[in-house]
Amino acid sequence: MTDFGQVLSDLNEAGIRYVVVGGIAVIGHGVVRATRDVDVMVTPDDETAAALVGLMDGWEATRPDGSPEPRDRPSRGWPLHLRTRLGLVDVLAEEDPPLDLAGLLSRAQTRTVEGTQAPLCGLADLVALKRRSARPGDIEDLAKLEIAHGELPETG
Repeated sequence: MTDFGQVLSDLNEAGIRYVVVGGIAVIGHGVVRATRDVDVMVTPDDETAAALVGLMDGWEATRPDGSPEPRDRPSRGWPLHLRTRLGLVDVLAEEDPPLDLAGLLSRAQTRTVEGTQAPLCGLADLVALKRRSARPGDIEDLAKLEIAHGELPETG
């Protein structure tokens, strides 16, 4: 089980700029579903990488198979999939505008997740990210979001 609140609190305390995406964002937009990890999007710059190294050490992070994770930042299409003492954490690299971190944060909503304030990806951006990914779970999330919200926003 993942301690979502502590993961987000640690990100906040480390000064990492991030936005919550994935299952927690879907739940935050009114869909009842389970999730087993925390998904966050970051800018993969040197400052973020340095802070991530410290967090990964404190979290005792490895790859999901238990092997060491030698990278200090995600890259596009190659997120950091981490198994930590707090549970599973996926750190994704920002995408091109308008789905870059600055754009996502400008449209994000601050929500409380297990006692921790965190920026939650806005609905239109979440829909765009889910449509881009188009994995079976993302398609299922889109169908559930449409039930919860009616017609979903069109994205470019």
